[in-house]
Amino acid sequence: MSDYLDFNRNRWNEVSRKRENPYTIPITHEEYERQKDRPLEVILTVGKKVPAEWFERAPGKKLLGLACGGGQQGPMFASHGYDVTIMDYSGYQLQADEEVAKREGLTIKTVLADMTKPFPFADESFDVIFCPVSNVYIEELDNMWKESYRILRKGGLLMVGYMNPWIYMYDDDVVWDHPDQELLLTFSLPFNSRQMEEAGRVTIHPEYGYEFSHTLEEQIRGQLKQGFAMIDFYESKDPKNRLTAYGSDYLANLCVKL
Repeated sequence: MSDYLDFNRNRWNEVSRKRENPYTIPITHEEYERQKDRPLEVILTVGKKVPAEWFERAPGKKLLGLACGGGQQGPMFASHGYDVTIMDYSGYQLQADEEVAKREGLTIKTVLADMTKPFPFADESFDVIFCPVSNVYIEELDNMWKESYRILRKGGLLMVGYMNPWIYMYDDDVVWDHPDQELLLTFSLPFNSRQMEEAGRVTIHPEYGYEFSHTLEEQIRGQLKQGFAMIDFYESKDPKNRLTAYGSDYLANLCVKL
């Protein structure tokens, strides 16, 4: 196991334990009650809901939430009739899904595993893989795409959200913590915080962990070269991010296994 992965896992366990991050706060009973009888609304990225027609293309309802713990998306899928498995490398994130499932009388399977390693599932096990923005925390994407293709049934869908790489050209501290400072191009792409730390260019804060911008070739062609066909795509913006005055900071796509 690479040191950066251990560091990032510890980071997610810590923020999830404290529930200080928006993605670590389980859905409340009141929120669950408001949403469970409405049409399914879930997000792959900040700022836009996944189109309902994406789910209508699925060959079945066996769904893997990939790096999708936190007690938010999984319970909503389960409440809408999906056979839900959540895979995450943070035990605390999985505990949040288990907590909501128990409270609401839902069935959600949780699996502690790392998406940089072989997935612990048989070939052609799922109809849908739903992966909100998470591959920003891993350095190499090939295993993620290869294993996703392997465990999907023919006609199965891969729904994935990821960061628009251009935002990594700017200093994150200036973007978020110093709105009075001018935004200046600071980093070249692809942004690799592990390599930059080794070169003495950045210091990794335990609250945030290591991040990797990834090229669009790694993201999009990485899926296509495994055999997926991309059939839909969208962009979205986080209104709290001041970079969105200049462009979208999130991307999401729908692929099908042919």
